[in-house]
Amino acid sequence: MAQNSGTLQGKLINLLDDQIENVEIRLVETNARTLTNNKGEFVFKNLPSGFYNIYPVYDGFQFDIENVLVSAGEVQEVTLYIKMMTYNLDEIKLRTLSISEKLKSSAIKANIISVEANTRRANSVEDLVDKSPGVKIRNVGGLGSASNIIVGGFTGNAVKFLYDDIPIDYLGSNFGLTKVPTNAISRVEIYKGVLPTKIGVDALGSAINIVPKSSKKTSGTVSYETGSYNTHIATANANIKLNDHLFLGVNSFYNYSKNNYKVDNLPYKDPNSGQVAYIRERLFHNGFNQHSLEFSLEARQLSWAESFEFKVNSYGLKRDIQNDPFSRARPFGEVYRQERGNFIPSLKYKNHFFENKLSINQFLVYSTIDFEVFDQGKNVYYDWKGVAHSTNSASEMGNMLLENGYMHTNFEQFTSRTNLNYLISNYFQIENNTVYSNYKRKSNLGDQNLNGTTYNKLITNFALNAQFFDRRLESNTQFKFLFGNFTGRYNASDNPLEEHIVDKEVVNRGLSFAQALKYNINEKSYVRVSYENTFRLPEQQELFGDNNFIVANYELTPEESKNINLGYTYAAEAFGFEINTYYRDTQNLIRLKDLNQYQAINLNLDNVKGLGVELQANYEPVEKLKLSGNLTWNDFRLQSSRDKYLNNQHFKDARIANMPFYYGNVSASYNIKELLKLSTDLSFFWDYSYVHQYYLDYIEKQFEPDGFLGLFGNSKVNTSRIIPNQHTHNIGFIYVRDFTKQSISFSAELKNVLNENIYNEFKMQSPGRHFRMKITYSF
Repeated sequence: MAQNSGTLQGKLINLLDDQIENVEIRLVETNARTLTNNKGEFVFKNLPSGFYNIYPVYDGFQFDIENVLVSAGEVQEVTLYIKMMTYNLDEIKLRTLSISEKLKSSAIKANIISVEANTRRANSVEDLVDKSPGVKIRNVGGLGSASNIIVGGFTGNAVKFLYDDIPIDYLGSNFGLTKVPTNAISRVEIYKGVLPTKIGVDALGSAINIVPKSSKKTSGTVSYETGSYNTHIATANANIKLNDHLFLGVNSFYNYSKNNYKVDNLPYKDPNSGQVAYIRERLFHNGFNQHSLEFSLEARQLSWAESFEFKVNSYGLKRDIQNDPFSRARPFGEVYRQERGNFIPSLKYKNHFFENKLSINQFLVYSTIDFEVFDQGKNVYYDWKGVAHSTNSASEMGNMLLENGYMHTNFEQFTSRTNLNYLISNYFQIENNTVYSNYKRKSNLGDQNLNGTTYNKLITNFALNAQFFDRRLESNTQFKFLFGNFTGRYNASDNPLEEHIVDKEVVNRGLSFAQALKYNINEKSYVRVSYENTFRLPEQQELFGDNNFIVANYELTPEESKNINLGYTYAAEAFGFEINTYYRDTQNLIRLKDLNQYQAINLNLDNVKGLGVELQANYEPVEKLKLSGNLTWNDFRLQSSRDKYLNNQHFKDARIANMPFYYGNVSASYNIKELLKLSTDLSFFWDYSYVHQYYLDYIEKQFEPDGFLGLFGNSKVNTSRIIPNQHTHNIGFIYVRDFTKQSISFSAELKNVLNENIYNEFKMQSPGRHFRMKITYSF
């Protein structure tokens, strides 16, 4: 199912006469042309993901353009019309809008994952994103767990997340990739390199945009999914058309899992002999449950607005804490965290002026989220068999700063996003995107700032989008200004037993530049190239810490990166191929560093330089049999560091530790409906994932494995801190039965078929063989 291209097909309706055969249909972006058959049908196959403008040409005249989004693995339907051209204002607006949308995204590289096309599959958003080229997600504990993602060579906070083009932090972790079900969203957009102007974030070069569902008609889905480890996922989503202008939307889901899979090499001290043995046991305090509700009321096509939407989000989640963040050296049996955002209102307004040449998109949101940690198990500790033992301690984790075993932090946030664009002509457009956020944090442990700490952040972006040479060359030029400031007091001592209170006002600024170009060689191929000098302001969590495990550091400065991206795409009828390369030179990388047994601090530590290559291909040898695959190799090297351990010539040019550098995916799917002349859809699929071995620690370059690209042999340093080669196979099927305007589907998937030992962040073991089953009803 995971493939890298989509299909655009449709039907022509001629309202002027009866001629529907042999009418020319054109695609603006690729210059591709085709003719309709005797039923007025047409198809363009193997199109890379993205927006396309399509129109018919009849009797020498060009008729209305339709702007269509084609997503990987999806067949997009469109209806084109030949009708009387009256050139009224509405038709001029429609034509201008389609050109405007095309100009906004043409030169920007994006991988679009159609989650909606995979809603019937017993799969997660995390799995779908992880199969995309250049992406690797490392989940550390099953459904709802924390995860670390690599995109285009960047990881951690350098990769920004958005929800419908807005920075996602106002929703807490509610829509995290390990939490959100496939039925809850429409698609995921993965950007590598220069970001679209509308994405108002300070990413170093990668961003992931989660796009919610939207519909112009009454529709909905209900699904239930179950699987190993007592996993249950339920969703209910509906869009109800109340009248021609008013739409009511509900998007809800519920997650529950014990996540009690078996793990190897757990240290167990025999209570009788005192001997330590390493055993295999189930995780016993690793559960997760979550509820989420999104309610919207939208008015469309009003005299004063194209769209006006009021939305409320509400959610809550609880996550058991089984062990320390970076190891399973000791288990916990009563520690857990909670997160609640009971009422998060937002407003969105969209309209166009001056015959649709000027558009405005305004978004406002206010959120308040409570984060809590509970560690109130006194005089007790647990072993890896889940047995409680008596001891003398104030809490399980033994953290000296967690007062009465409880921490409560409240985050308030106000965000305003304003997007303006003006179409100068059919070939030039100017755009401005401004995001202002005000964060206020208050904690029961914040003795230094009793009234809380406030952080202001402003990002404004100006862009010129242009097309040249009959739209063969497309350009996006951007200038972005970043500003952040706050005032507060904090303990500047790195000794938890001492205090050095400092009052400080911090102002961070950055000015970045980006240039992206796309050249259409012919209707089957094009090249993209881009350059950017970009900044990332420190996040409020990095600056303020959490008053407990991570201490504050007001001395952090912005990260900076110079990035070059170059890519080539070829798309034929049954075969497609793409290669993308990138170069990164990143300064002042912020990294979490241990201070002592209990605490860590974020520091500007590392300067890193390197390059990467991504390959992807898809092939359809026969109809309904789809094959696809991708490979990623990157070579990021440490240039210098302020870390005393790494700041010496021995580790110069050492490969970045604890980061996969060679990985790939292969997928195959086959729909046997036509083969067996079935009246229903029945598809089978197989997915394979490979991650090459990598090391948890820095290793001098001279001691790295030999061979082509460092892919063969073993390190010349004897170390057990290595994550070995990993092979994962998943198989499954999807059955779909359509009933005119309704459908029902059933799917099942067996994951990690060979029951391989799979490790992720810091050699944390992931689940072995497990299954998922899902039933979905759509109307």
